[in-house]
Amino acid sequence: MSRPFRTIAVAAVMILLAVPAAYVQEPSEPKAPVFTLTSDAAIVTLLIKPDKTADFEFVLSRLKDALMKSENPKRKEQAAGWRVFKSSQMAQGNAVYVMRLDPVIKGEEYDITRLIAEVFPVEVQDIFLKYKDSFAGRGVTEMKPLLSMTP
Repeated sequence: MSRPFRTIAVAAVMILLAVPAAYVQEPSEPKAPVFTLTSDAAIVTLLIKPDKTADFEFVLSRLKDALMKSENPKRKEQAAGWRVFKSSQMAQGNAVYVMRLDPVIKGEEYDITRLIAEVFPVEVQDIFLKYKDSFAGRGVTEMKPLLSMTP
């Protein structure tokens, strides 16, 4: 190998090594869900700081937008069985929101900020901060049908 060619080859390798990994296009693996449900139905109870309910309700509105605008057909199935209620009573000094998920789409992501990030990746960080600052606690009750009161 001639000296000028070797110099060019070494320079090319150095440039390639200097390219940040973020610029290298690798096939992205779908992220494994962080919050899934395995039952037929579920109740998720969220305790929200009383002075942060407007922020939390904004997060819920963005969640609804994300579910409706998603290109993933599973998200529309999730939305069809996902209802949110707000209690008129407080618990431990916090506002109470109850999510009824019936039917559950088993194995799908139910993490609020991850679902929002699928459709709104640029604004999800601000939404996450609103959610985190409003959050006071969560309880998850997974359920199986027992009895229907209709014939």
